[in-house]
Amino acid sequence: MPLFTRFQSFLRNIFSPHHADSDLDREVQSHLQLLTDENIRAGMPPKEAQLAARIELGGAELVKEQVRDQQIGNWLRSVLSDFRYGSRQLRKNPGFTAVAVLTLALGISVNATMFSLVSAFLLRHPPGRDPERVAVVTSINPGNGFLPDDSPISIPNYLAWREANQVFADTAAADQYRSVNLTSVNQSALGQPQSIQSAAVSANYFSVLGVSPELGRTFNDQEVQPGRNHVVVLSHELWERQFASDASLLGRTIRLNRENYTVIGIMPSSFHLMGFTPQLWTPLEVTAADQTAAAHKDRSLRLFARLKPGVTIEQARAEFSALARRAEQDFPETEKGWGAAVRTLPDFLVYHVGIRNGLAVVMTTVGFVLLIACANVAGLLLARAAGRRKELAIRLALGAGGLRIIRQLLTENMLIAFLGGAFGLLLANWGINFVRANMNFNEAISAVPVSLDWNVLLFALAASVLCALLCGLAPALNASRTDVNNNLKEEGRGSSSSRSHSRLRTTMVTCQIAVALFLLVGTGLLFRGIFMIEHQNLGFRSEHLLTANVALDDAHYKDASQQTLFVRNLLRQLTPLPGVEAVAVASNLPATGPGFVTFRTQGQPELPSGQPLTASDNVVTSDFFQVAGIPLLRGRVFTEQDTPLAPHVVVVNQEFVNRHFHDQNPLGKQIQLNTGGAVSQWSEIVGVVGNVKTYSEGVVDDPGVYEPFLQRPISYFCLMLRTGSDPAALAAPLRSAVAQLDAELPLANVITMPALIDRQKGGNPFFVHVLASFAFLALILAGIGIYGLVAYTVGQRTHEIAIRMALGAKRLEVLRMILRDGMKMTLIGAAVGLALALPLPRVFDAIFYGLHLREPRLYFVVPLTILIVALLATYIPARRASRVDPMSALHQD
Repeated sequence: MPLFTRFQSFLRNIFSPHHADSDLDREVQSHLQLLTDENIRAGMPPKEAQLAARIELGGAELVKEQVRDQQIGNWLRSVLSDFRYGSRQLRKNPGFTAVAVLTLALGISVNATMFSLVSAFLLRHPPGRDPERVAVVTSINPGNGFLPDDSPISIPNYLAWREANQVFADTAAADQYRSVNLTSVNQSALGQPQSIQSAAVSANYFSVLGVSPELGRTFNDQEVQPGRNHVVVLSHELWERQFASDASLLGRTIRLNRENYTVIGIMPSSFHLMGFTPQLWTPLEVTAADQTAAAHKDRSLRLFARLKPGVTIEQARAEFSALARRAEQDFPETEKGWGAAVRTLPDFLVYHVGIRNGLAVVMTTVGFVLLIACANVAGLLLARAAGRRKELAIRLALGAGGLRIIRQLLTENMLIAFLGGAFGLLLANWGINFVRANMNFNEAISAVPVSLDWNVLLFALAASVLCALLCGLAPALNASRTDVNNNLKEEGRGSSSSRSHSRLRTTMVTCQIAVALFLLVGTGLLFRGIFMIEHQNLGFRSEHLLTANVALDDAHYKDASQQTLFVRNLLRQLTPLPGVEAVAVASNLPATGPGFVTFRTQGQPELPSGQPLTASDNVVTSDFFQVAGIPLLRGRVFTEQDTPLAPHVVVVNQEFVNRHFHDQNPLGKQIQLNTGGAVSQWSEIVGVVGNVKTYSEGVVDDPGVYEPFLQRPISYFCLMLRTGSDPAALAAPLRSAVAQLDAELPLANVITMPALIDRQKGGNPFFVHVLASFAFLALILAGIGIYGLVAYTVGQRTHEIAIRMALGAKRLEVLRMILRDGMKMTLIGAAVGLALALPLPRVFDAIFYGLHLREPRLYFVVPLTILIVALLATYIPARRASRVDPMSALHQD
């Protein structure tokens, strides 16, 4: 048959089935008449001829059905017919349809909501051309710790590796964590000075990533040279927020760190690298001092490189491992033990943010919730199939095959799943908005766009299809094996089909109980861990503390003496403010993640250079310990006499003493800090203070070292004001005091210490509350499943219960019988769930760094909760069963 004719026949069969059936009917009747005429010519009477023709034809309807099976597009027509029949069946049972659709909608909605995070963080491609061909090179820190292979590299290594490697077509570098003080030439146009996060990048940075500016251009090779680097590229967000999207800004100057920079380009709004939020980019200037051997200690860059055609990421890893070993041989004092890691850009961004493990836990949780929802709907379908046994038996008796029955039931299930998916997407849209509103606790996290994108829509579609199969396959297979003879009789209700339905439903509900217990134990462990973090003693007094960040620019404060003078004047200016009790300066605020330093201890054997001793490092003024409320345990704290001319001193915490001096008295001991200077001096330990948590959201006490600000001035520091009243009320006087000293110096992150800690820990409560909500939903669904199974079982056993009671069984005995069956199923499910939950503490220890979860009470409380819920869910139908009237039930039967 010609292709056009086949296509025309396909369209006719699909869109004009009535005409096609009429033509088929006429054709069959014509063929029947021909056979009848032949029989009449053979001498048969007309009635016998017609009967013989029908017998020879084999039945008109059967012939039609056989012809339809051979027609082009009949399969689609048949499927559409199944959908129409299924929709009629669902409309006839609105209660069943509503419960099944709502149950699946809840499961699909929570999965789609959480998958929106997976889509945003794991599936969205970074901006630029072929991001999978862009590699990121980082250092491997021999000191281990959190993400040890995500450390920056030094400028000398960047320069050496850029020239020596044979795997990259082009190599760029970026220092992503700089900040600049932004003012405008016209102060009234911008208002107060602002501290802006910036990045210093090589000239080829944007071309390596494969991105182009929305307006203007990016840097050229001449603009990374010292003295010619006063050009800047702005982010779209900064251009829109601070400069009102003024296109005429190109070619004009803005003030950065008191110097004029010419705006040469505006990047598009789509240019965001997850985890990095610079608002502007300046050229990366490499000076002669950056190329010395001592510069190997300063690690601040990440390499972005584009792979050569045909080169794999594994080849790049092998080459850079060799380059790192060569650097270790050439510069053993600074490179011993350090390595190099290479990842593709998408993998690096996900690894750097460190959200993969959390998302895996969340998606596993919601996946279990969806399984429980599917089990509930499957139980409803089994009960409904039991009620449709006669209908299915009649269809089988009329010639429908088992596969035809299975397809019809799966089609109905597909309709339920698609309706659940559609309603679930509506709920997911609300859920995504809720998640997005609660993910503003971290600037890097909140910058990731979470939305109902195509990935989420496709996921919801796939989940709907999966739900249709999970919910309907077992009931459909069970229904296709219906005993025709037995189910066409009234006595068929006690058939093996019913018993197999009951066994299958019991198995599914038992699995629901096991999964619900598993989720509740897991969530309880995480909740307990977060509770311990939220209520732990951080080691200092955070109340009545106002904090702010200050970054001194090189234009006015390049020398240590200038930095020291500014800090002295600032403390003198802030101390008389009303409500201020004490003021201090520190390189890092307590419990906010300080920097780390390697060190040596005098008199103790030197460790291999690949395994250096490390400690947190904080440069503080003399009043820091009083302001922070950190107790002095031994010796003394810093004084104004600890100047650069005096012997170098340090204060250590108790954890430092425990790890490195054990029972010895540390006072008077000498340690040498490797702070990146040309010559590391020996410092005397003059005091021991209490431990302060390294991170407010962590539970680890790290060894800590404090250095006096006067002996090691720094240009970036944090202000701490201890107040006797509400610290937030001092924000305006603080800004005014700083402006009196320097009108172009901005204050950044002016915030109270409790608010800062809450913001740092903002993701933890949200994470646990989400998991708790899902676990609670799983418990409710499991309870509904138990209730539905027991209620259905009671309905099926009404006849049996009536006979028992007619023969003398007491109501209490019937109640106990039903409760016993329900509790036996619950105990089995709880035992399975408990066995699955036993390894969870070790699993969480491996997934979440530093979070050691041990809560044995959960393994008693959660099963008890499950048993109580199951008892309540079983008691209601059991009580109804115990009140059955034997006479009425037997008469109805």
